[in-house]
Amino acid sequence: MQAQATMCTSDPTHRLICLTAPSEPDNTQVFIISTRIFFDLNKMAAAMPIPWQHWGPSNTRILRHPFYFKIHVNGNRVLRTLPVGTRNSQFILQLFDFSPLAVTNRRGLGRVVKEPSTTYISADEFGTRGESLTTSLPYVQVVFSNRKFDCSLLRDVWIDKDRIYMLSRSLSFTDRLGVIDVQSDLQSGVVSTSL
Repeated sequence: MQAQATMCTSDPTHRLICLTAPSEPDNTQVFIISTRIFFDLNKMAAAMPIPWQHWGPSNTRILRHPFYFKIHVNGNRVLRTLPVGTRNSQFILQLFDFSPLAVTNRRGLGRVVKEPSTTYISADEFGTRGESLTTSLPYVQVVFSNRKFDCSLLRDVWIDKDRIYMLSRSLSFTDRLGVIDVQSDLQSGVVSTSL
């Protein structure tokens, strides 16, 4: 009997905070922060400011995200849409699992990313002032590269357990809910580990 692969490796002690900040004309900077840092503090340390260098890099990952695309956080996973093609008229889905259990027990599902990444954070609208931040919160990345969707019809996207839900509007202006079973896509090879 073959063991069933599972995408969702839930870890209730590790949740995520997602902060978004506008950047450049068409992008948003998405700060994914693990909440575990806030529970590991003793009472004395919690009363004093803690510099970014002591907690930020290892507990955060910064992603660039086109502002007109969708992003959703559930537990320790982030689901986002990414534009494809020359006119950005279609998108694919990209799933990040920041659970420490997913990173250590990935079982061949997705690509583990542990390398640090550096992002320039602009302090003004022109990008003339700012600084580079390096972050290294590890994650498993799964890309649904064989599933492409029309950008203009998507209204919202979210994830719960092993299902992805997409609310879209049909050409007749009727809302429709589509469900993708992540388990089925993993077993059928619809997902890949890179863009």
